[in-house]
Amino acid sequence: MGHLQSLLGLLSATGELSERHRLKTPAREWMQGVNSLDDYLQLCRQRVAASRTDLDTENRESIIDGNSPFLLSPENSDRTRRTIVMTHGLTDAPFLMRDIGGWFQSQGFQVLSVQLPGHGTRPGDLLDVSWQDWVKAQRRLIDLVADDCDELYLLGFSLGAILSLYQALQTPRFSALFLFAPAIRITPLVRAVCPLAAAGHWWQRAAWFDVQPDSDCFKYESLANRAICEVYRLTEAQKRLAALTELNTPLFVAASENDATINGPAILDWFARQKCVAKQMLYYSTGQPLVPAGVKIVKASFPDQRIRSYSHMSLLQSPENPHYGEQGALRFCTHYYRLDPDKYRLCKAGEEDCLGEMFEESGDCRVIRRLTWNPGYSEMLGEIRRFLDTLKLQHPASTEG
Repeated sequence: MGHLQSLLGLLSATGELSERHRLKTPAREWMQGVNSLDDYLQLCRQRVAASRTDLDTENRESIIDGNSPFLLSPENSDRTRRTIVMTHGLTDAPFLMRDIGGWFQSQGFQVLSVQLPGHGTRPGDLLDVSWQDWVKAQRRLIDLVADDCDELYLLGFSLGAILSLYQALQTPRFSALFLFAPAIRITPLVRAVCPLAAAGHWWQRAAWFDVQPDSDCFKYESLANRAICEVYRLTEAQKRLAALTELNTPLFVAASENDATINGPAILDWFARQKCVAKQMLYYSTGQPLVPAGVKIVKASFPDQRIRSYSHMSLLQSPENPHYGEQGALRFCTHYYRLDPDKYRLCKAGEEDCLGEMFEESGDCRVIRRLTWNPGYSEMLGEIRRFLDTLKLQHPASTEG
């Protein structure tokens, strides 16, 4: 996770901390008063409006919308009631699921996009969160939709993917899992942030892995050490659970070989060990690595578009996404914020040399902007469609109502 970046961030002035770095809503209060999906959607929206510090603009409503959970009713539905619960990653917001959620809606699914405790409001709300808070909130929402559907699916990105996997191992009641860049393995060195998070009780700056401008209205750029520590603890809990039970749920996985956040090759190893009745994986690579059965290598380099590779956060966003897409408003340059202010300025101004995963500069790419969309998004949707069709063929009775 860029340990030099962490050190530089820790040594930065405490004066960088502001109102958005203060705890507003403790995670234990996140699901209080939630007895229905309507309760959940309304309470989360109210909390976003009350907690964010960037709503004094003409974009107020779009910021609230993008950070709040959403529920989409199915289009062109057959008699089978299918629901998919989608869960974003660490520091993300439900906005991350807008593109893929709309596609699943068009395929006849009811779509619920979750807002995890600590997310969508302010970075400070990650100061008091545990992995159990995330598991309990996701499980509560799964329970709320389960009785009103015939088939229940889970889709998750990064943290949301490992949470979804944990749920499937605990309760094998899902028709399929869709996991994008699952946090199967992160470096054990992140354990070092756990005591830093504890030290934050007496030295406020120690609670933060990094503090940045938070200019992305749908993703925290400031990151609390507590949150990183809890992701690590969740991955360890998932390993313990996986040692006791096998995953029997159909599985679709997508991951990038070039991933600065998680270990891409480790996902390949994990995928090879799964004994699901149906499984498929897309692996975005700039080469031709050896891969297990069921894995399709997908081209990840497009020199004519200045794209060197995919990144951790590029998988789920369409090139047409108004915020993260090819012509989107957001330029992801946070990796330069402390390490090289000149490159940060060039990157933010759109004067980068290429796009790909952060920290992958080379002689012909001095300034690299993190790729935030999937150039092969349409092709990926086609692979998901074929996977769903395969499941129908294996279980034809589920489509007969």
